[in-house]
Formats: sequence, C-alpha cells, structure tokens
Amino acid sequence: MNNKAGIFAMVLLSILTLSGCSDKLVETPGELLRLQIGVEGITASVDNVSTSTSQRSVQNSDNISSAFSGDESGFVASLTTIQDGLVGTYDEDYINSSTIPNATKNTISRATIDMPQGYTYRVILYNRNTGEFWRTIHARSGTPATVDGQRGVTYTWYAYSYNNMEEIPAPTNLSNPSIETPTDKALMYATGEINIPTTGEAEANIIGILFEHKVAQLRIRIDATSLATYATINNLNATFDNPSYIKKGQFNIRGNRISQIEAAPIETIFNTRSATNIWDRSFFTVDPQVLSTYRITINDLPVRFTGVPDALANRNLATYFGMANRPVFTSSFRNPVIGQRLTSNIFLNYQPSSLRVLHISSGSSDGFALEQGPSWQFINSKENFGDLPQSVVKIGSWTNGGGAWEGGTATSNSAQNRMTFSTSNAFDTQIRTRLAAGAPNRPDVVIIGFNVSSISPIFGTALNDFINDRGVVVMMLQSVSNNDQNSANFFNNLFGVNNIGFFNNTGASGAMYPIDGNNPTDVILNGPFGDVRNQYWGDDRGPSTLGIVNAPANQITIYSREQAINRGVAGTRGATMFIHNTKSIFFVGDGGFVAYSAGGANNMTAFPFLYDATTTRPLPKPFGNSSNGYVAGSRSAYNSIVMANVMAWAVLKAELEGIRPWRYAAPPRP
Repeated sequence: MNNKAGIFAMVLLSILTLSGCSDKLVETPGELLRLQIGVEGITASVDNVSTSTSQRSVQNSDNISSAFSGDESGFVASLTTIQDGLVGTYDEDYINSSTIPNATKNTISRATIDMPQGYTYRVILYNRNTGEFWRTIHARSGTPATVDGQRGVTYTWYAYSYNNMEEIPAPTNLSNPSIETPTDKALMYATGEINIPTTGEAEANIIGILFEHKVAQLRIRIDATSLATYATINNLNATFDNPSYIKKGQFNIRGNRISQIEAAPIETIFNTRSATNIWDRSFFTVDPQVLSTYRITINDLPVRFTGVPDALANRNLATYFGMANRPVFTSSFRNPVIGQRLTSNIFLNYQPSSLRVLHISSGSSDGFALEQGPSWQFINSKENFGDLPQSVVKIGSWTNGGGAWEGGTATSNSAQNRMTFSTSNAFDTQIRTRLAAGAPNRPDVVIIGFNVSSISPIFGTALNDFINDRGVVVMMLQSVSNNDQNSANFFNNLFGVNNIGFFNNTGASGAMYPIDGNNPTDVILNGPFGDVRNQYWGDDRGPSTLGIVNAPANQITIYSREQAINRGVAGTRGATMFIHNTKSIFFVGDGGFVAYSAGGANNMTAFPFLYDATTTRPLPKPFGNSSNGYVAGSRSAYNSIVMANVMAWAVLKAELEGIRPWRYAAPPRP
C-alpha cells in the first residue's frame, strides 16, 4: 500500500477509534465483519497540456483560428483553447482571457486530487472465486462507509461515480452490470481486490478507492461581458458544424470496457439569453479523438446598442456582414485522450477604433491634460487602453504596434494633437479651425487642463458646436473669476439657460472633496478601473476650486459639491464635478486634477495623480493637508481612478455617439 493509502487508513482508523470502535475486526453473526470503504482521490492523465489564443475582427468569413494582426475594431472575437487534465470538478471556473498565456504549459503524466466532500459513488462486491454478487453500497465522499465481508473470502470490488452529488441507483442486472456512459456528466471508475483473512487487524481490511476517468470532457464557454458594455445581448445561438462529435456507449462494469459506441447527436450548444452574458456548457464523450478538430458557429447574436439612434440600435452581429460571414471558431487539440478536458473559451468583445485626442493646457511636463508624462503613459498603455487580451478598455491601435490614440508616441501625444492655451486671437482662431466640422484631423475627444482659466466667446462657441456635433469633452477648469461672463455664457449655451454662475473655494491646495453617488452601474463611479464611491478627490496646488452654480439638476449627474472635508463650511450651492446627462462633457473644477511629479509622491497638497509605473494601473494617493480636524494624508485622493473611468466613458461615447459615422450605421448585408 502506498503512503497515501496508508495515511488514508490511519484517518479511517482514528475515526473508528473516536466512535468507540475496537481496532480489531468487528465480528457479526455468521463470521461476517465490516469492511471500511473510502475514496483516496481522483487521478487523470494530463499529457499534451497546452493553451493557444487567437483574435480577429468579425467582418468576414475567415475562421477565428487565424492569427491576429493589425487594427481590429468593432465586433471582435477571440478564441482560447485549453487542453488539460480532467482532475477537478468539471464545472470549475477557468482563468480568463487576461491571464491565459499563448504558450504550451509544462507536461506531466498524472495528477491526483481529492474528491469533493459529499460526492456520491457506488461500490459492488463479488466473490472472486465463485463470481457471485455479494453486496452493493451507495456512499458519499468524506463520510465513512462500511460493507459486510466474510472471513476467509477474497472479493473483487468495482466502484463508479458521476463526480457529483446525485444519487446513483444500483444497476438492474447485478450479475453482469452495465451502464450507459453519460454525455452531461463525468464517469469515473476503480476496481480492486480485498482478501479477508481469518484473523487480523482492522486496518488491513480497508477498501481505498482511487478513481480514474472513463470519458473526456468538452467544455464550451462563451464570454460576452466586454460586448455587453456596449450593448444588451438578447440571445446567443451557437452550434457545432457536425452533430456527431459527442459519443456514448455501454460500459461493462465487471469487464471495464465500453461497447456499442454511437453518436449522441448534439448540434445546438446554446440558444438562449444569459443574465451574466456568459454561456457555459460541458459534454462528455468516450471517443475524444473525434474532437481533435471541431468548429463552432455563432448563428444568432441580436443586440441592442446603447447611445446610438433607436433606428440603428438593434443589430444582429452574427449576420450583420451576411449569413455567409457568420463567426466560425475552429478548435484543435493534440492527441486528446480519455481523462482530459478540452476547452474552447470564446470571448466576444466590442473594440472601438483608435481615437484622436486634442489636449489643451499650458504644455507643462506635469501633464495637466494627459498629453505627456505619466498621465500620458497611463492612457497610452495598451494594458489600459488597447487591443491586448488583457487590456482593461478594448480599443484598436492607430498604427501597427502603436497605441490607441492617433498620432501618439511612447512619451507624449504628437504636437499636432496638443495646443497651448492663451487668451489671444491666435488661439481662438486655431481652436475654431481645429474643431470645425470637416477639419483635417478633427479630434474625437478634447481634454482641457491647467492653465485654461477663461473661455472666450469664440472658444466657447467652438466647444459647444463640437459638443452638439457629438464630440466628447473632458474639462478640468479652475480659476475662472466669479464675474467672467464669457465663461458663464459657454455654460449658459451648454445648458440652454441664462443664469449660470461660479464660486471659487479659495485656499484649495490639498482640499479633499467627497465623491457623491452610489449608482453601481455608473461608469464614472464604478467603472473598469475601480470603484470610487464613498471616496475623495484632491485639489492640486490651485488658488481655488471652481464650482458651477445653477446648472439644471435634470441635466447633470453631480459627483462632488463645494464642501471639502478639510475646509470650513462652504455650502452645497453648486457642483465641482459632474457629467452632462445627454451631452458628452465631463467637468471637474481643478485644472491640475491629473498633475504628476516624480518627486511629489509625499506631497499632500500637490500632484494628486498616481499610478504604478510597472503595471501602469491608476492608484489612489494619500492626500490632503491638515485643516478643520483632518489629519494630513489620512485619506486617499482617487483622482487617477476617476480619470481612468472618465477616459473609459469617453471611449464609449466617442465610439457609439461620436463625431465619426458609426461602423454599424449602414443596413446589414443580405
């Protein structure tokens, strides 16, 4: 007996001792005694273990096993195949697309794990010499079980399980038992002998079961959570190209053989909605070689996009480019065998095209408008905004190997996408030309940061025309004087009112503003880069924080007001952070909202932007000066995470509601 079996025997013996049993054989009338039964584990082959990943834009009939190259945008699908051992519970979750390497894993020949507690199995005993049936017992893993045995007799035992908690009925014919191999659950099997001596110790009479699989698992998992960010998915129909991939047969328990193998016809894999936007189904087969290569076709994928005109919102992404161009996924596996798990992970994404951003600021290296420095490195990182499997926000590359923002380089956005603000006629002429409809290199998104401190009539008109033409604006604005009527008129025209005013919280450096709102579906509050509900944002160095007064409450969603927790009473008249509910503009009243300095990590009143230079993910920063009972740096400013979510919002807005024609605006192809 191996070490594991010995340990198992000791555990069972301890259980019996604690139950008041003797360590001797328990005799019963007729020279019967009780044999102890338990599961030692499950073993499975894990030869040929591997993974592979591929991705393509779903715009033609090329199957999705092709290699990814170039800018992929719109409805994008990727396929990852995993070939590993069926050693766990067969419905366990898999690693997602962001952690699957495109490489072959280390290969080992066998693996053994514990059987989950409470899983059922059945044991049948026969007299080895006479072949006669003796006993059968239904048991559960983790619960000691016993069966009567007779002194001086050798028994051949057979055990089988479906690796779940279902009751297992006794076979109809116990003389020569057989069962049909299931196609919707596993089948595990073990056999052995036990000799009952006329005398001996109890530990010598333990049946320790080590199961092995008698089928292979095929798992199909379709994950459309990324696509669901852009559209409501109303159905998914996916089918095999051949209904005969799954095979079943009759398993002879005493002979340990499968006969009468035939197809268990299965064509439709899924044809339903999913509340989670994930579809997951497993099949089990006695002939895994048939699964060396198979194809899955998505025939129906009706969705309703949010943000686009109602007349265009409903699209069937499976057939938009014609019935002949439905998405087809080819999965291939190397010499699949019994005891393996073959997984096709299909990811349905929506990936916008690369976008052009215009940055307006002082041009400082602090990156006030995300145009350079770490704030640029953050948004330019393909880990955050890109076409990698692990990208937080999917968006295409503007050039082969480039980032998501047209014209951008590794260190900054290009000069043509940056403007230095000034209160001058030259600037007004430049911005009016740049934002005009039909202008060359017209931006999709405009980001405004320090030192923009006033909005002239020409600047304001150009901005409002751009916004009304579905452009996206991220405005970080401060130091506008309370009597600046030109700037007020920009907001009056934005809201269609005539009473917009301003307030300035002076001494704002290090002010910490509570973030309002608790909507879990709000992409600013609880977006792809993190949850900022019940957190704070911090003001950078500015002489004041700007707030907007009299903005119509039904037109905006307010994220912060004028009261900082480390300042005296300021009131709740207006908004220091908000988005417009129907137009694509985000506002925060601090021009240095994303300011960063390498030497400012411990500065509690400046440079509130922080990110991890290795992973490029945004981070909260301990912030805020001591005032009004507040301990300096005792809470964190979530500026970086807010802005990351804002940029995710900007991508969505620019793609579905932006100035460019939407890619699915044209009628579907026949």
